[in-house]
Amino acid sequence: MKKIIKLEKWPNRLTLLRMVVPIAFIPCVLTNSIILNYVALFLFAIGAYTDYLDGYIARKYKIVSDFGKIMDPVADKLLVFSAFICFVQLGIVQAWMVIIIISRDFFVSGVRVMAAKKGGDIIEASGWGKTKTLTQILSILIILALIAIQNTIEFYASPWEQSLMNGGNAGKAILYLIYYAPYWLMFISAILALVSGFDYFFRNRKLFDNEV
Repeated sequence: MKKIIKLEKWPNRLTLLRMVVPIAFIPCVLTNSIILNYVALFLFAIGAYTDYLDGYIARKYKIVSDFGKIMDPVADKLLVFSAFICFVQLGIVQAWMVIIIISRDFFVSGVRVMAAKKGGDIIEASGWGKTKTLTQILSILIILALIAIQNTIEFYASPWEQSLMNGGNAGKAILYLIYYAPYWLMFISAILALVSGFDYFFRNRKLFDNEV
């Protein structure tokens, strides 16, 4: 009992921490500082881990709070969306991909609000939704790592593209990853967002029977 009492506030504390992370994360991503680019990667990894950790603690010890129900999804979106928007500003990914991902999450949030107002039980995230979330987090981590690697190479061996081309097959592989991996990772994330959004709609379509 004492252990549960000590832990009961930690899920909400971790959620608050995840909401604060973007404040430091955003400037670290947008700067050309090599050190801060690696700090951005570390901060996002910590933020993503707190998402797993607060959920694990809440499930294991059956800790449920109104704050957690509302703010946990908000904290997740703040962390992920801040990374996506930074990537758009840096010209790494295309805006339409991010728009699809953000629109899907707003739609799902709207469905949850409808369900709450009607007093119904909303269907939990499906396999598509969980795959979407995991893919987005992994994509962001990989892109952040590629940003840091590119800036590191550019600092120590400019021009960085030519340096990688002269680095044999390994250098060329890194160059191709830097050029093409962000696009395809985000493309896959956008497609999964669409699929999981449609899946969520059809699993909750009864909510719309008397509305449209």
